[in-house]
Amino acid sequence: MTMNRRGFTLIELLVGLVLTGIVSAAIYQLLVSNQRVYREQTQRIELNDNLRSAVAILPAELRELSTIDAAGSDIIAMNDSTLRYKAMRSFYTVCSPLATGSTISLNPMIGGLRPLDASRDSILIFADGNSTDARDDRWIRANVVSVSSGTNCNGGPSVDVTISGVTLGAVDSVVQGSPVRGFEVVEFLVYQDAYGARWLGIRQYSKGGTPGTPQPLLGPLEPGGLKFTYYNAAGNPTTDPTQVVRIGITVIGRTQQQVRRPGGVMDHVVDTLSTQVALRNSR
Repeated sequence: MTMNRRGFTLIELLVGLVLTGIVSAAIYQLLVSNQRVYREQTQRIELNDNLRSAVAILPAELRELSTIDAAGSDIIAMNDSTLRYKAMRSFYTVCSPLATGSTISLNPMIGGLRPLDASRDSILIFADGNSTDARDDRWIRANVVSVSSGTNCNGGPSVDVTISGVTLGAVDSVVQGSPVRGFEVVEFLVYQDAYGARWLGIRQYSKGGTPGTPQPLLGPLEPGGLKFTYYNAAGNPTTDPTQVVRIGITVIGRTQQQVRRPGGVMDHVVDTLSTQVALRNSR
């Protein structure tokens, strides 16, 4: 008894190889296309997150500014791409009235981001003149020399702050419960890293006015990717820091990596987001 064993012919093998190659090529193209779409969507999501972060971080900082105090605006220097200002970091109330001495005692219950830091903070002390007339109220600026713990709030815990540079007028009255705002000088700006990418950064200034190293907040940005516009009470653009009541913010970001655009060109995706913020005590 014999068995007829029939294998594949050469033509059948060639056809099978061709079909396998066609299917493999189609799968490969699908994988490459999916990878490209995934990379582009990832870059777009990161870009959108960056822009949303910008319009959350900047207004949260800037809405604390006041420009109408007689002692001077919280805005120190401004142009269309940088903004230096007094950044509020803490809030206290006075528990021991300020006289002519160099120490003021504050309630230890703190509001804000962090406690006072003598190495970089100054304070604004609210002085109420005539209690029936708000026109003579003012904020007195004082340098923070040192910060320590005490027991001067009616025998309870206190934050005792040694200060300098205080000038009390004849009608000034710093009483128990007067607010005290701790601030440091910082600046928003755009800077370039070692690779030439532009970033929105923030830097601190020493009490002597020396700028620190910019710290990145978000990016990368396009050239001209940060724009401030300053408006007065009439809604007109202004260059006077004492007249600003509203600030417009525009951020133009781009993806960190290039993605394939229509036509097969590799390029960065660019997007823009704008917002406005009204300042404290604006009118």
